[in-house]
Amino acid sequence: MKAEVIIFPYDAASGNSLFHRLIAELDSGNWARLRVAVAFARVSGNYRELLASLLTFAASGRTISLTFGADTFGGNSGTDRRAIEELVTEFDPFPNARVNLYHEDGRTFHPKIYLFDHETDQRALLILGSSNWSYGGLAGNVESSVILHLDLSAEEDRCIFDRVDFCFDNYWSEP
Repeated sequence: MKAEVIIFPYDAASGNSLFHRLIAELDSGNWARLRVAVAFARVSGNYRELLASLLTFAASGRTISLTFGADTFGGNSGTDRRAIEELVTEFDPFPNARVNLYHEDGRTFHPKIYLFDHETDQRALLILGSSNWSYGGLAGNVESSVILHLDLSAEEDRCIFDRVDFCFDNYWSEP
């Protein structure tokens, strides 16, 4: 397994923020699927450039599943209803792209996980960090992410992938 760390805004000066990385990975042609589990989404995270890359990814038949916390809406915390509505509208033409909301009484949904994978090619890219789906989280704040390049034919890497994959499939997606 190869690992990287990005810390921005310091690395952003060299074009390496989570915003830049997501677009690069979406546009790379390396992945069949993107799944995201993030505590909250803001309209400011729906960058035009990022949305364009997501739509191109979906238009090519690849799968997108974005899950955001629905613990609170609006105000200074929680998910912006408008951010979700915008994503749902943009994804409407693509049955392979969806937005999920997660809510569980008594718990706050707080992960920040971005997972690209291509099962046929036996590889995945797992991004774990502090970044929500917002301008600050993707580019503006002081944030950090660890990026793991997983070889799914290697037992240790497969175990990591399977654990996160299980959570997406069994907890963080709508039935």
